[in-house]
Amino acid sequence: MKEHLRSKVVEVKSHNIQIVYNLFFNNTQYSIECYKKEFQDEEPINYSLVEDFTDDEGQAEDFLNHLVRGKVYPVHIKELVDDYFNY
Repeated sequence: MKEHLRSKVVEVKSHNIQIVYNLFFNNTQYSIECYKKEFQDEEPINYSLVEDFTDDEGQAEDFLNHLVRGKVYPVHIKELVDDYFNY
């Protein structure tokens, strides 16, 4: 497992599925990993990693809170990063 300088992990339950969000800071940028717990990570519908989307801690935290409130599935993370940070 890769170590990061800062990391915040949040788990939410949606329709009996546990979704894990891992926001982490590495090499001056924030990235987010999202996956459905107890599902196969190889499936794109169950796992997403978007790297280096911002260097702003406040924006990264706000985005994480946005995902958690919406109980967003991994398959939608990349599109939401694009929409949120390229407004």
